[in-house]
Amino acid sequence: MKQGKKKDEEENEKEQEKDYLLPILKKLGLENTELNEEAAINVKNEALRNMKERLLTRAEIIQRRLEEEQKNLENAYVLLS
Repeated sequence: MKQGKKKDEEENEKEQEKDYLLPILKKLGLENTELNEEAAINVKNEALRNMKERLLTRAEIIQRRLEEEQKNLENAYVLLS
């Protein structure tokens, strides 16, 4: 019985690791409640807002690295000339 209980706990932990909405639900105070339509829309909007922020941050990092690499290539070209 102990092994079965331990396996159930491990499975629950794995499911929580995969639950991408859990932090949003906690933030909105909806983690242990059944969602109505309005709450579900709020969760969706918050998830989209978070995704947009992550994408913009990632785009800024990529843009900065691209500009740095272009600068390095320009400097290398000047040195070869």
